[in-house]
Amino acid sequence: MLANLNLSRNSPFSFIEYGFQAYYAYVFLMVWTHPELHPVSLINDLAVLMTFEFIMVHSGVFMAVMPKKWSLFVFFPLYGTFAYSFNESVINTNILFIYLLTVLNRMRFAFSNVTPDVRMMQIGKSVVKVIFYFFLIMILAIGNKYVPPFGLTNEFLEKSHYFQMVKSSGLFIEKPYVPICMGFIYYSVPVLYFIYRIIKNFGKEETSQKGKLVFSKTTFKSNKY
Repeated sequence: MLANLNLSRNSPFSFIEYGFQAYYAYVFLMVWTHPELHPVSLINDLAVLMTFEFIMVHSGVFMAVMPKKWSLFVFFPLYGTFAYSFNESVINTNILFIYLLTVLNRMRFAFSNVTPDVRMMQIGKSVVKVIFYFFLIMILAIGNKYVPPFGLTNEFLEKSHYFQMVKSSGLFIEKPYVPICMGFIYYSVPVLYFIYRIIKNFGKEETSQKGKLVFSKTTFKSNKY
C-alpha cells in the first residue's frame, strides 16, 4: 500500500499540505451549509482568508524561484507584514495560526536544498494554483448572484449580527457565501485530484506486479523443460 502512495514523488510535506487543504475544505463547507453550528466570527475570518490567499498564493512561486537570501531577508518579512494585516482583519485568530502553518509548509523550498526536478514541480504547482485562483475569483465575482447561499442567507446574517461584527466591506464581506464557496472549491479540488492520482497509480502498480509474476512463471517453465 505504501508503495502505491508513491512516496518518492509525494514527500511527507506533501501529505501535510493536502491534509491542511482537506481540513480547510471541510471547514468552508460546514460554515457554508450549517453556519449556525459555528461562531459568527468564523464567517468573516474565512472570507478574509480567501482575500489573503490572493497574496499568499504567489509565495510558492517566489520562494521556489528566488535565491535563499531574497526569500529570507525580503519575502519572509514582506509576507510577515501581510500576515499582521490579515490578523488585524480577522476576529478570531485560530484560523490564522493554522493557515500560517500552511504558508510555512509552502516556504520550505526556500530553506532547503532540493533537486531541480522537485523544484520545477513545485513551481508548476504554484503557477497552476495562481491561475486556478484567478479563474475562480473571476467566475464567482461575475456570477455571484448564482452562488447558492445555503445557510448564509441575509436573514441569518442579520439575525446573528454578522454585519455589526465585520471590520471591512466589499463583495466578499457583504456576500460571505461567495468567498466561502470559492474556498471550498479552491481547497477541495487539489485534494480530490491528489486522491484520484493515488487511486490511478494503485491500479498501475497492481497491473505491473501481475505482469512481473507471469514473466517469472514463464521463465521457470522454460528452464524446467
